[in-house]
Amino acid sequence: MGKKLVQMMQGNIWISSNPQGLAQGMTLVLKFQIQPSFGRSVYGIGNSSEQPNSNSIFRGLRVLLADDDNINRTVTKKLLERLGCQVSAVSSGFECLTALTHSEASFQIILMDLQMPEMDGFEVAKRIRKFRSRSCPLIVALTASADEHLWEKCLQAGMNGIIRKPVLLQGMADELRRLLKRTNDGV
Repeated sequence: MGKKLVQMMQGNIWISSNPQGLAQGMTLVLKFQIQPSFGRSVYGIGNSSEQPNSNSIFRGLRVLLADDDNINRTVTKKLLERLGCQVSAVSSGFECLTALTHSEASFQIILMDLQMPEMDGFEVAKRIRKFRSRSCPLIVALTASADEHLWEKCLQAGMNGIIRKPVLLQGMADELRRLLKRTNDGV
């Protein structure tokens, strides 16, 4: 997963070995953009040919992101901001619930890692749904799990969607667009 994350950031990572074939060191190469490049974007594989940031549906969308992993939280936050979302990020289920109750701004979407310590995403979703409607805010699970029954568990907890890790810009845009369209269509 680390290698895929580095490659998504236009970098490379590899392990070098000594003459005996044992791992000796690791090399990480990342490219950083000094000035913004206009007209050039990198998108992950998605089922939509439309560029994700070309749709104003995400502009100003208030998103609460909850992920205990600092790298995942940072990358996902940057991708959401690239779509035009206004993102508040927290690192635990407790912080997520606190942000919901103490925030002046109401969040339209909550993106939440399922595997957080102390209080996982399922428990947080259940607590949110206890006091809020089924569609406001929309709750989207973030997971690296390949469990085929996971979606049913997410639905039972009151979640509206799921995004698989590693998070790719196009895949995230497609899922958020699908959820917003369903909400706007009253489904």
